[in-house]
Amino acid sequence: MKYDFTTVPDRSECGSSKWNAVGGSAPDAIPLSVADMEFPTPPPVVRTLKKLAEGTILGYSEPTADYYDAVLRWMARRHHYLIKKEWIVNTPGVVNALGLLVDAVTRPDEGVVILTPVYYPFDMAVLAKGRKIIYSTLINNNGYYEIDYDDLRKKTADKKVKALLFCNPHNPVGRVWTRAELQRVADICCENDIFIIDDEIHHDLILPGYEHTVFANVDSRLSERIAVCTAPSKTFNLAGLQGSNIIIANPKIRAKVIACGMLNMQMNLNIFAYTACKTAYNECEDWLEELLTVIDGNAKYVERFMAEHFPEIVVHPLEGTYLQWLDLRGLGMTHVELKKMLEGAQIYLDNGELFGEAGRGFQRINLACARQTLERTMERFRRAVEKVRAGWEKHGKPYHQTLTAGTKLAHFVYDSPRGSAQALTAPQPKKTLLVFSRYYECEICRAVLAMLKTAHPLLKAKGYEVKVVMQSPLSTLLAAQQKYPFELIADPDKRLYDQYNVFEADGAVQMLAGDALYNAFVAKHVRKLLDTDFVNTIASALDNTPAEDDGPRQLQMSAFIALDETLTVTWSHYCKTIADFPTPKELLQNL
Repeated sequence: MKYDFTTVPDRSECGSSKWNAVGGSAPDAIPLSVADMEFPTPPPVVRTLKKLAEGTILGYSEPTADYYDAVLRWMARRHHYLIKKEWIVNTPGVVNALGLLVDAVTRPDEGVVILTPVYYPFDMAVLAKGRKIIYSTLINNNGYYEIDYDDLRKKTADKKVKALLFCNPHNPVGRVWTRAELQRVADICCENDIFIIDDEIHHDLILPGYEHTVFANVDSRLSERIAVCTAPSKTFNLAGLQGSNIIIANPKIRAKVIACGMLNMQMNLNIFAYTACKTAYNECEDWLEELLTVIDGNAKYVERFMAEHFPEIVVHPLEGTYLQWLDLRGLGMTHVELKKMLEGAQIYLDNGELFGEAGRGFQRINLACARQTLERTMERFRRAVEKVRAGWEKHGKPYHQTLTAGTKLAHFVYDSPRGSAQALTAPQPKKTLLVFSRYYECEICRAVLAMLKTAHPLLKAKGYEVKVVMQSPLSTLLAAQQKYPFELIADPDKRLYDQYNVFEADGAVQMLAGDALYNAFVAKHVRKLLDTDFVNTIASALDNTPAEDDGPRQLQMSAFIALDETLTVTWSHYCKTIADFPTPKELLQNL
């Protein structure tokens, strides 16, 4: 090859956010997570930036005629997308643009549809602007993802829904949507007056045998209702220069986006971003072609490796991007166990739950690395799985059971102020309402306890005994028990939570995404969160310091489980957000 795709870099001391997120890592355990490449910058870009730094005053800059010409010719040549320079709005990145577009085309009480699992900043772009997230889950057909058009049509028919955040090609599942698929989405959006925020940041990264279609090219009706978000950052590994080209034909929407940028004090790009983009588009197309052969080879290597060693793992066909989606659920681990195994083996991928609940049990692996890096990672993976399975063989596989209707509760041994090492066994004299809350000091937990105390006479009349599990020590609950007519269970080690898959939220954003109370009281004034304790939760989530295992889980979700006398589940509700617990009326209706 003409270019270097074999060198293994050491980025541990250069401020790489990806490497720093895993403690600086090391070349023998390169993180294959965040979507930037482990390849040297294309040489023409390096040469041009050196020349710029040495011979140009680094003052405030604007795009030149040559810059616009490079972008227009690239879009026409690579994508058959004919645009005008006045359609281009420059932003420091596509993620930044998503927020500006949500701000421009929706109001605080309106909704934005997201096809999940999807790139996790999509959620933040909606929540940060105080809009409502409406999820439409992609259909996973034995490893091949498709859009649920019936669900999308239903969600977008709501008059309060105004936009669709769309990923094309799709990150993380690696689909390159066909023209026919895009046409069906276009028809639905046009029928329901939906504006499309089209993230095409990976549109240059299309593997052999597949063809990308710019969404705006599908239907002439879209010209007034779409923004196509592009950038050279993923294509040429220039994310650190922070430059994007957002293409908006509609002059009114374009003006609103520019105004939103000004209100956020967003000015022009830095001088290096303009120059790097122009150089990449004009001089680095052959570098991109070589890159695509490397990515394709790496994708096929992972497919072969998994087929040979772990046929129970589904490797989703990679059509576009350099991010491969692996379904590891066949290994028989929860997503929490999977994460623990990988981190313990110094394997740093992107945990699937980051992309939404539909991603639990999956991993996203960045293939933009030297083959030897990928081989080393796969070998670590093989040894890690074998180690876990050897532990199961010796000590038995850990018990996990999601309590859904028809399943039986087992292995429920607990401590409470009424006694230690008690066992809930069948038959019971009464039916049981089992509630997993948070910890006693938590305001949300106190609200749940108060609700249950109010509803207790009615629950008792229905023949239910109530038990509430908390992550508080027994000493705390000894003092609290006298306030409540039901049993408080101490589970400071989170053993019961883990046994019955009462998971934490997958991140601070997921605690709020779709939450009814958030939508009703906070969304319109999202900045009010700055004056609440929730900021501390966000700060903790952004802190790279390892979490303590002996304290309560700050992102813990709740669960409500109804059991008959034989301990068979008759109804269950695993909460999706921080305040997603049933009202007393809803609770009684389901018992």
